Amino acid sequence: MHVFDIYFYSQVVSIADIRAEIGGINVNNWQEYYERLEASPVRCIDPQAEKEMIKRIDSARSEGESLGGSFELGALGVLPGLGSHTCWETRLDAAIASALMSIPAIKAVEIGEGITGSCKPGSQVHDEILFDEQRGICRESNNAGGIEGGISNGETIWARAYMKPIPTLYKPLRSVNTIEWRVEKAVVERSDVCVVPAAAVVGEAMLSFVIARAFLDKFGGDSISEVGDAVERYCEYLRKVWKWEKISF
Repeated sequence: MHVFDIYFYSQVVSIADIRAEIGGINVNNWQEYYERLEASPVRCIDPQAEKEMIKRIDSARSEGESLGGSFELGALGVLPGLGSHTCWETRLDAAIASALMSIPAIKAVEIGEGITGSCKPGSQVHDEILFDEQRGICRESNNAGGIEGGISNGETIWARAYMKPIPTLYKPLRSVNTIEWRVEKAVVERSDVCVVPAAAVVGEAMLSFVIARAFLDKFGGDSISEVGDAVERYCEYLRKVWKWEKISF
């Protein structure tokens, strides 16, 4: 959604038990960061982890195995106020989780630091609200993943999805022959071994769709120009009541 300065990314966080040091992505390094992701065969920013992931995939292929993993998705430049707290169907985090869980083989989703945050006290999890002359109301941390109370808060929206290994194996598992009613090995089918990098791109598209739908729910019109007018009026409102200024890429 480049028209309104909203930019998306997807990156692989882990494959099997190999976890990458993914670092941070922001408005200043987005272009370089994204180009590095696009150049990686496993969509990983960490060069050492990238090598280990490729090696593990090659090893799994030779063993007739398949591998799962996790990936992170983000949307930078999202206006505060998308989504709603009034109904479970209109919560932005619920819509994102639903969209990501609809991807085949995804078995878990977290918004922000949902998993690690569950193990920490509140003082180490909640993002303190601060004021900056340039940004207005802002936060130094983003453990909430850019969503509070089902509504975007102006910070980067990010989530992680966890994918199980695909079930088609060159080393087939046991199944049941329902004609003869006996246990036997499953038929060998084509296997991609690891589809986590491809699923990350799918996840990015799903996040883009959810954000676009929430954006149009709030600013919708019959044309881009009408939407643009609504966005500008809303930004002017935010400048008055929130001392907020949209960061441009």
